[in-house]
Amino acid sequence: MTEMTSNRPASHRTCVLMACDTGYFPFATLLARQIADAFPDRSFDICILSNQDLPQIPLCEALGLRMLRFDMPEDWLALATDKKITLAAYQRVVAPRLLAQDYDRILYLDSDILYQRGDIPALLALDLGGRPVAAVRNNSQMRKPARHQPEYKAAGLGPAPYFNSGVMLIDVAAYLAQDIERKTMDFARTDNETMRRKHDQSALNLALHDNWAELGPVWNWPSFHRFFFFAHFIDPCLVHFMSSRKPWRDANGLYSARHVAIYTDHLSELFPDLAAQMPARPTMGHRPWTWTALYLLHAIDYRRMGRYVSQFKSDLELK
Repeated sequence: MTEMTSNRPASHRTCVLMACDTGYFPFATLLARQIADAFPDRSFDICILSNQDLPQIPLCEALGLRMLRFDMPEDWLALATDKKITLAAYQRVVAPRLLAQDYDRILYLDSDILYQRGDIPALLALDLGGRPVAAVRNNSQMRKPARHQPEYKAAGLGPAPYFNSGVMLIDVAAYLAQDIERKTMDFARTDNETMRRKHDQSALNLALHDNWAELGPVWNWPSFHRFFFFAHFIDPCLVHFMSSRKPWRDANGLYSARHVAIYTDHLSELFPDLAAQMPARPTMGHRPWTWTALYLLHAIDYRRMGRYVSQFKSDLELK
C-alpha cells in the first residue's frame, strides 16, 4: 500500500485533480489557477498529486490548493514510459483508492490543459449510470469511430470506443467496486508491446473496455495540427495540448498567440527561468506550405468531424 500525506484536509466531497512530476508542476499550477479563478466560491477541492517533492510557491497557498504527496511503489520502475509519458502518468490510476476516504467524485485533468469555460460542478454531478469513468473519445476515433484499436486487437477484444485518459470523470465507489486499478495495472505490466503502446492510457482502456460513459469533445479538445481549426465550431471547455509539441516550446508558431501568451504570462510571473527558455514566436509568413497542408487536412476531415461533433447537443450530454 502507498502512503500519502497532504498539506490540508479535504473540504468537499468532490475534487479536480492534477497528477504530475516536477517537470509539469508549473503547468499544473496554471490550470489550477484558471479553475480557481473561474470558481472562487467553489464546491469542490483542487488537488495536485505527486510522488516528488514539488516546489513550494505562494500561489498554491493563495488558491487553497490541496497538495498531495505519495511514495511511488518500487515495482513501478518496470512500467512502460517514454520521453513524453513518465511514471507520473500512472498516478491517475491509483488516485481513486488513495483519495477514497475524501472524495466521491474526481475530475482528473492532465497538466498540459487549459480551462476556457464550462460548468465543472455540473460535470462532477453527472449520473454515469454505474460506469466507473466518463471520458472523451480519443482523437484516433473522432474521424474514424469504428476503428479497431491495436490494443483491443492484441488483447483479443472486439471493436469498442477508446478514450483519451487526459480527462477522466471518476465515480470513486464504482471504480473501486469494479477493481479497475488492479485490472489496469495488470495490463500495464504485460509483456505485449502493442497492448501497452500508449502506456497508462492503453491499460485503462483495456481495463474499461466497453465500460465507460462518453463525454462530448468540448471536455478534452485535442489541440494539435489536424484539429486546430475545428475548435472554431465547438468552443471547447478544456483544450488539451496532447502532442509532443507544446505552446511553451512552440518554435514553429503552430499554436494560437492567445494560448502562448497565457503560458508566457504565468511562467514569467512564477517560473521566470522557464519563461526565458520559451522560443521567439515566428511571424505569420513563416512556413506557408505547412499552413496550406493543414488547411487541406482540415478540408479532408471536415465531414467526418462534423458527424462526430454533431452527436453532442450540449456540454453535459453523455453517450
